[in-house]
Amino acid sequence: MTLIASVRLASPALETSARRTPGSTVRVEQQVPTADGALDLTLWSTADDPLEFECGLDDDGTVDRWTSIGGAGDRALYRVRLTAAASATFRYERWSDGRAVFLSADRGQTGWTVNAYVPDRSVLQQIASGCEDNDVQFELVRVAEVDQLTGMQQYGLSDVQAETLTEALDRGYYTIPREVSLGELAQPLDVSHQAVSERLRRGICSLLENTVAERRTEPGVSEKGGTSIPTTQSGDVSGPTAQESLAGSATVPSWVGPSTSSQ
Repeated sequence: MTLIASVRLASPALETSARRTPGSTVRVEQQVPTADGALDLTLWSTADDPLEFECGLDDDGTVDRWTSIGGAGDRALYRVRLTAAASATFRYERWSDGRAVFLSADRGQTGWTVNAYVPDRSVLQQIASGCEDNDVQFELVRVAEVDQLTGMQQYGLSDVQAETLTEALDRGYYTIPREVSLGELAQPLDVSHQAVSERLRRGICSLLENTVAERRTEPGVSEKGGTSIPTTQSGDVSGPTAQESLAGSATVPSWVGPSTSSQ
């Protein structure tokens, strides 16, 4: 049974670049190993000052070279080659013998949150062992069966947005009065309070666009939200499903659970 896992790796890759622009977000969408053992990353950066982020790339000891591909406004696309030493702390696809299918990786203040498809929990044990062998702290953030994600995806939410909105709801950010501040909410997510604020705004925007705003265009629903006389077949909206959350330690963990064969 295919799983989707979210793990946190304390790799130093791009740490200097991220710290130069604390309010920025960095998301890797593709990574390709080179013949000499390095990694080429294709990533998006969203920063108030893109030039400051690029200065951070110049000063970052984990970056061998980089190229700006393009972008618009505060969002820019880059191709970044990591040094061989930094790449060695980010080679979870090698540690899993190629059984982990990369989806995305987000740079936080102290490491990376990586999302990947895995065939079973034994692959998580392999990644945890690889991290231990390379002195990289490993934490399992979340694991779920793939079909559990359809509820989130139908509302246009990314994994990061869903995680942030759920954390905010669980910790009382939306209660009156609020029980947690943006800064307090950001700490366990390992991002700045500006990044949390942006995730919440974009996540709520996606929810509205895929629920309230979408419903206004359904047959039989008027612009003011009331029901008009239907002339065609009305749509159907299904609800979200639950996700399983797990947390663990940095060593080869018993909490990863027993190995299971892939279906």
